[in-house]
This record gives sequence, C-alpha cells and structure tokens, in this order.
Amino acid sequence: MQSENYTNPPAEVSAYLESEATEERSGWRSHRMRLIILVGVIALAVAYMVYAAFPGNTQYFVSVSEFLDDPRLHDGQTLRVAGALDTDSFRREDGSASSRFALGDKEPDVPGLIPGSRVMEASYVGVLPDLFFNPHSEIILEGSYDAQSGVFTTDNILVKCPSKYQSLQAENPDIVPGAAGATQGGY
Repeated sequence: MQSENYTNPPAEVSAYLESEATEERSGWRSHRMRLIILVGVIALAVAYMVYAAFPGNTQYFVSVSEFLDDPRLHDGQTLRVAGALDTDSFRREDGSASSRFALGDKEPDVPGLIPGSRVMEASYVGVLPDLFFNPHSEIILEGSYDAQSGVFTTDNILVKCPSKYQSLQAENPDIVPGAAGATQGGY
C-alpha cells in the first residue's frame, strides 16, 4: 500500500506545483496591476492639486487694442489688459489713494506708447507699484470694464520689469558713443 501511495506522486506533485506557480504568477500580475493603478491615481491627484492651486496663473492678458476691438470683453468679466502708461493722463487727488490714468499699446524694448495708439481709461485705488511710471515697464491691469462709465476698474496692477540693460543709444540715437556727454552702458 505504501508503494501504491508513492507510485504516482511525481504527477500529483507536479500538478500541485504547477497550480501553485500559476496562482503565484497571477497574484504577482494582480499586485503589479494594483501598483500601476495606484501610481496613476496618485499622479492624477497631484496634477489636479497643482491645477487647482494656481487658477490665477492660467489667466492670459490681452493688449489694449485687442481689448478695445473685442466688445465681448466689455461684459464685466475679470481679465488682464497689458500696455504702457500714457504719462500725461495720470491724475490723483492730493491725499487720496484713488488714481485715474490711460493705458495704450507698447512696443517691445521701446519706452512709452506706440505713436498714435488708442488708449483705455482706467482707475485704481491703492498704492501703485514702484516701476509704474518707468517708461520701459509694461503694465498689466487685472480687473473689469464698466461699459456705462467707459473705465476699466483695476483690482490689481502688475508691472513687468524692463530688461536689465537698455542701450542709451537705442533710446537716444543722436548720441554718438564716446562723444562728450555720452555715458558708457545703459541703466
């Protein structure tokens, strides 16, 4: 009888071992699939948190001429408008934080407004940024347009700093480098 028990053990053992190996492989695949799904869910959650944390940074800005030409932007929605300050238009009452000014289109690397560009009236209550009056700065107003008064009411002012080096000759082409009164470099 004992010999009968051991006559077919290799077939039974091999079948048993094969079933164990199959279960182990399928278990490994299932663990691997779980890990892939978990990593995917975590990556999606992190991406959503980054997106939700910075909603204001996804808001683009339009130029003054784009704003004035598109009446769909005049509906009171919050948006950003970029341009340069019309220095002759700035008004502020003494002792007041309320100011009114006009913004027009700006050419890159050229101080001031584009000659003949249209301007948009704007108002702001608060302290103005340091570089607000710099002719090389680009000003970005964040706020909404009041169609009845025709004034862009600004909630926030951003000033893009001018490049670190502005050539004196580009600003004043009449000055010859090395001549009396000409300085080296820019500002």
